[in-house]
Amino acid sequence: MAKLGLALILLAGVAGFSGLAGAQIGKSNAPIEIQADNLQLLQNEGVAIYTGNVVATQADSRITTNKITATCTRAAPPPGQSIADQPCEELRQMVAEGEVLYTAPDVKIRGDRAEYDYPTDTIIVTGDVVLSRGTEGVVRGTKVVYQVGQGLTTITSDEKRVLSIFSRAKSEEQPATPPAAPPAPRPN
Repeated sequence: MAKLGLALILLAGVAGFSGLAGAQIGKSNAPIEIQADNLQLLQNEGVAIYTGNVVATQADSRITTNKITATCTRAAPPPGQSIADQPCEELRQMVAEGEVLYTAPDVKIRGDRAEYDYPTDTIIVTGDVVLSRGTEGVVRGTKVVYQVGQGLTTITSDEKRVLSIFSRAKSEEQPATPPAAPPAPRPN
């Protein structure tokens, strides 16, 4: 999965981002692990920017993309201290850009951009969006709003209509009834 030389960054351990361990990208309280080719930390802004082959994993949920920007909230610093000295209290938002694929046991969503809003536990995926749930089929649109905790999905499309394609459920195949034998010839 990860190529040699990828920087393995556990957000909970990144300087200034210690409060992110309680964040979610799925229905789990497990820590988030992010792997990427590069990481840029903007401590004063409470922002971490991961680029190049980015994979964010939490338990059995995963986001793969070209870039993830994670933003945290920080408490106001005491007089005389910098905001950069304040630890990240919680992850506020994660934005994935470029060839985004969100996968969880119950859903796969592909699009061009995804925004995960932690306070509302909602993922908004935009662009050329394709959503699938197991073998139920696929739905295409330009925007998917997935409320993770509620299991509620809303799909819209700007100019075109939403397109759904459902596959017939495969049932156990029954052996075909053999054709009746042709009647025996009558003697003359």
